[in-house]
Formats: sequence, structure tokens, C-alpha cells
Amino acid sequence: MTTNHLQAAYDQIAEGFADVTADMPPELILAAEQFLGITRPGALILDLGCGAGRDMAWFESQGATVVGSDLSAGMLAQARLRARGNLVQADMRRLPFQTGCFRGVWCCAAILHLPKADAPRALAETHRILSPGGALFLAVQEGMGEGWERTTRYGEPIERFFARYRAEEMTALLVEGDFALRDHTANSAGSRHWLNFMTTAK
Repeated sequence: MTTNHLQAAYDQIAEGFADVTADMPPELILAAEQFLGITRPGALILDLGCGAGRDMAWFESQGATVVGSDLSAGMLAQARLRARGNLVQADMRRLPFQTGCFRGVWCCAAILHLPKADAPRALAETHRILSPGGALFLAVQEGMGEGWERTTRYGEPIERFFARYRAEEMTALLVEGDFALRDHTANSAGSRHWLNFMTTAK
């Protein structure tokens, strides 16, 4: 995968993406409430792949202390319009954070932009920055295969990389990554089917 290609695509559509995805779906709010129930009040949370900052802003509205991280500078610029916390440009395979510094990592629709061969590395980095027992919420699209896909949904035509997973496939990756699975749900949004995993770091 060409990281620069994906980064440039999201830089290009950042404003349109923020407009299209402005509303946090009810099922995601339920997951976020469960996630906050696992993390301690006031604990530091990372929104990994924060995009335009929608989820980060919601967590802040609930009193959480949140750091946002994304590969795209354009997305981080949009997040700055919505969220108050620190924003860091980073690749989830090489996170610039200290070991054990977060009590929770919220990773919604982000790891699916990595090749499957790179997913274990990203999960290992996520595990490293979590304190023992810290929560990881992970949302991916259900399906099979991986590759570049063209879209005009956010304005200008771009290509994005997607890797889709079967439930048992992602469960195995999480278990191998030393995460304990607490809950797993599935939901649909239009033609897209989502798998949501609530886990804690062992």
C-alpha cells in the first residue's frame, strides 16, 4: 500500500468527509458509552484514526480527556474545528506515544485502511500504548479481500484502500494480539456491514 496515496486522498476530501459523516450513528453512541464504562473517569483516551474529529468531540462532551491521531493533516485540520484536545499526525503502525499511557483506544473505521499483513503490527502498537486492562474498541467492515476502491461520495473522485474482515478472522487477530474480547456486535449502514469489537488489553 502507498501510504502517501491514502494520506493525499483524505487530505483532498477532508471537508466533504466531515460534512457527510457529521452525525454519530446511534449504535456507535451505544458502543462509546460502553467504552467509557470500561475506562476510568478522567482517564486519557486515544481516538486512533480520529478523522474529522466527530467521535473525539463526542467523548469530550462526556467529560473525557482525549488525544486524536490521524495520518491525514487535512483530517486533523477538520478535527481542530470540532475538538479541544491534542491532535497528532501519525501512522498507526508506528505510534509516537509512551508505553501504557492510555486507558482506552477508540479505533473506528481506521485499521481497515491498512493491508491485512500490517494489521498485527498496528494491534501490537495499540497494545503497547494501553495500560493493562485498558479498553480497545475496534470497528471494521465485514467482508473479504483487500484493495483500492474509487469513490465520489465526498466530492472529488479519489481512491482509498480497504481491507475487510470476517468476524472470526478479526477475533483471531485480537486474541493473538493479547486482547480479551468482551463484546462483539454487527450492524449495517446502507450497503456496508460493520463488525464492532470491545476488548481489553491483557
